[in-house]
Amino acid sequence: MIENQDGRSAPIAESDAARWHRTVALSGMGGGFAYRPDELLVDSAAAAMVRERFQVVQIESVAPGISWVAGVGDPHVAAETLRAAGVRAAPNYVLFADSGIRANPAIHVNPAIHVNPAIHVNPAIHVNPAIHVNPAADGEPGCRCCGGTVTLSCAPPCPPAPNTGRKATPPLRSTVLPALRHWELWRGSQAFGESDCDVVVLDTGLAEPAVGGGMCARVEARPSEPFGPARRDPSSTPPFALTDNRDHPDENDDTLLDPAAGHGTFIAGLIARLAPHARVRLGKVLENTGEGDDASIAYRATLLLDEKPGIVVFSCSCYTDDDKPPLALGAAVAALQAKGWVVVASAGNDSTCRPAYPAALAGVVSVAALGPDGPAPFTNYGSWVAACAPGVDVIANFFDGVDERNDRNPATADFRGFASWCGTSFAAPIVAAAIARECSLYGSSPQDAADRVVYDPRLYRMPQLGTVINLH
Repeated sequence: MIENQDGRSAPIAESDAARWHRTVALSGMGGGFAYRPDELLVDSAAAAMVRERFQVVQIESVAPGISWVAGVGDPHVAAETLRAAGVRAAPNYVLFADSGIRANPAIHVNPAIHVNPAIHVNPAIHVNPAIHVNPAADGEPGCRCCGGTVTLSCAPPCPPAPNTGRKATPPLRSTVLPALRHWELWRGSQAFGESDCDVVVLDTGLAEPAVGGGMCARVEARPSEPFGPARRDPSSTPPFALTDNRDHPDENDDTLLDPAAGHGTFIAGLIARLAPHARVRLGKVLENTGEGDDASIAYRATLLLDEKPGIVVFSCSCYTDDDKPPLALGAAVAALQAKGWVVVASAGNDSTCRPAYPAALAGVVSVAALGPDGPAPFTNYGSWVAACAPGVDVIANFFDGVDERNDRNPATADFRGFASWCGTSFAAPIVAAAIARECSLYGSSPQDAADRVVYDPRLYRMPQLGTVINLH
């Protein structure tokens, strides 16, 4: 038995390490990627054929024209079999929150990393302790098509490595740091009247009001809704467990602040400060260790299709087999864009020009990170990146009255409502806020606002990093 934060005894739940061992595997194929074992995404039109061929019973629609399938055995073999029959099929890729450096363990599974000397040219990548927040980074070296300082071109693709099927290890600690409230950053951010722009953040959810989630009347958690295939509940229809879309500091009750806890709350506070007329709504699609998957995130994005078009923010990313777009998120994002939504996504924190998704999907406002003196040393980059914004030592709202290690004494809490964090995770919401501000100032549609803020050819751009959005 363990003690909850309120002192009650509770049964020991599955550990984060056990959950990752069961649900996150790493492949060295196609440059390296993470995926859900035994799961596949396929064309919905071929669902009957897939059910018959693999004798599976769990097939659910998760995005327009795309279905999630469980029980296929090795997803790589299953996908190749289906592709040979003319059916689109791909593993259910795992995405990771883009906070801290080298947030995605999939980048480290291909031993070809050592054939490119460029990876070792930037000493900045070795001075930040956040580089080691995920022990998976030290398990096997990984592949990056280029590394080190931001350059103007990419090296040739890394040679393929065998599919290892290695299990991933979750991060142990958060890279967030306590911060004081910087009053100069809050410049009359209370807005009145009707909200004129909706921003949806699909991330770790929003903190409870008692511990920091009541930061602003315009920031709220979305109503309870099905989580998606990552949390199954056969007794429900659809067969997914409900989430309250809340962001809890210590979901596994180990007395430590969870590695990705507060991620969504931080992002919401940043948008609310920079775009005070926007309505910000949060959904929980990532676990508190920072991972989610293509099927579940796409499923939740698809739920937005019946809502008023706005801006949706993804501060997470994945790599894929041979860098092909993920099936479910590709379909969901295209459907949202057709409805008038603007999709903003973080580019990733692996110092690589390798495409990271959903940021590299067509039409997505993909965002790299800047520091005070230029590109952040950890930021991804490339021709697929549309914009860049501050991503180093960003200050925003966080848990209030919460410790890094809970001593059950609110009077000595490490976090008092504000924090500092690094990552493209926090550059993306700055760009989303700039687009939302344009909507508020001029009554523009989200897509027209994005055209003006990001894509106007008269704006200043940095090679491989896109349009500079210098807000904080």
